[in-house]
Amino acid sequence: MAETHRNLLITLLTIMSWLSLPAAATAKSTIGLIIPRGTAESAEIQRTFQETLKAEAPDTEVDFIIQHPYPDTIALGNATRKLVVAGAELIVAYGTTAAIVALNEKTGLPLLFSGVYDPGNAPFAGLELTGCGYKLPLSSLFRYLRELKPISTVCAIYCSLENDTVRQINELTELAKEQRITLIPINLMSTVDLDPTQLDKGDAAIITGGNIVNLRLVEILAITQARQQPSISIQPDTNAVGVTIALYNSPQAQSRRTAKMAAQILAGRPARDIKPETIRNTELVFNLREAKGIGVKIPFQMVAEASKVIK
Repeated sequence: MAETHRNLLITLLTIMSWLSLPAAATAKSTIGLIIPRGTAESAEIQRTFQETLKAEAPDTEVDFIIQHPYPDTIALGNATRKLVVAGAELIVAYGTTAAIVALNEKTGLPLLFSGVYDPGNAPFAGLELTGCGYKLPLSSLFRYLRELKPISTVCAIYCSLENDTVRQINELTELAKEQRITLIPINLMSTVDLDPTQLDKGDAAIITGGNIVNLRLVEILAITQARQQPSISIQPDTNAVGVTIALYNSPQAQSRRTAKMAAQILAGRPARDIKPETIRNTELVFNLREAKGIGVKIPFQMVAEASKVIK
């Protein structure tokens, strides 16, 4: 009986000692996000990144430092340095130009990109960073426009300060030649650099994925609507402000995948060991209300292809 009591006492003491042990400390990390002004659906991609990372790394307490700089190299460089000073252990940059600037700052920190157009041909391909980008069949833009009305001349609005949109305009230029369409590039280098007369010669307008372009989207559409020109954008018309057709890859899907990569890096995996990804699934949105307002009709066979229709 004494032996039994002694064993029971030992067991109780052991349990009490376990209970008195301090709880395992939660890992803590700080992540810096560079989301330039004008990034399409910026609030949603930020929310998606944070929620996905929390789900993927539940045992890590993450502090987020968010920077929304103007999309030029000086502002982006300042944003990167602020993140380093604030103690970021990982930087996530949205857009090619933001990623290039962060690379050039040589922070020594792991770097992820998101929202990069055609990352396999980006100017940092093969370097020690990774992330998730997107690729669109840009030739489809001309096909959709020609379904609406006869098209011979198209204005394409881009920004020469942003790498993604420069590569898009270069690709569009070659595609236009193949399809015997005259492409008129309109370089919007600042939010005040918009001359309405530049759109006078176009039968339609293509809106590229530039941040500065997106910052002036409402004004651009007011011009195209006044001229009854159909517009087609390769970024979401978030607030349905009047793009006739939008063909894009989901920014949230890219942000979600980037967050999963971030979780791997927080777990100790080097960024260079994570293969970059390219989202190719497209969303196609037709704004029937806008089409009617400018006097064009979207054929039924096109509507059948849509992911979403705005009536």
